[in-house]
Amino acid sequence: MNSLLPVIGVLFAAAITPGPNNIIVMQAGARGMAPAIGAVLGVVCGSMLLLIVTWFGFGLATSVVPAFTLVLHILCGAYLAWMGFALLMRERTSATDAAVPSAPLGIAVFQLLNPKAWILVAAAVAAMPQGQSLTLLVLLMVAVTSACLMLWALAGTAATRLFARPEARRAIDRILGAVLMLSAASIVVDLLNT
Repeated sequence: MNSLLPVIGVLFAAAITPGPNNIIVMQAGARGMAPAIGAVLGVVCGSMLLLIVTWFGFGLATSVVPAFTLVLHILCGAYLAWMGFALLMRERTSATDAAVPSAPLGIAVFQLLNPKAWILVAAAVAAMPQGQSLTLLVLLMVAVTSACLMLWALAGTAATRLFARPEARRAIDRILGAVLMLSAASIVVDLLNT
């Protein structure tokens, strides 16, 4: 069990700190626990897809086609910038103008463009002790990620009254939009430094 502590630590640190998934889950939590649970399921299922891709050869794919990494960086940064810009500019709150995916399938697919999800999965795979199984890592990821995201969902649910006030919701959207724009900017900076 001690050999799994680094993996659990990586998963916890990545899943509990603010990022696109946490924003999606918190916003879903503001709509109620049922949407929040759907959002958590979307994140977890998408993360499992990334885990399988990473476990079985993402490194091989990027070594054969180095441009794949560049394209992935560009797509991730562009999507985060678009989400952040949409939140910054949003005047009203409605389901039709949301830049953030809200259906579990959309959230699962979003994981493919979420740089933090890629980093979480790659770090977890790298931290996994030699000879451990994919099944064990899946179980750890599901447990730790779900627990952390449910805390964000509860925060969103607790803030429902705050989200209901248009001026407060607009301020929160602007803060979250700025966080996403900063995330996109960090991808660009990282890309320019490589």
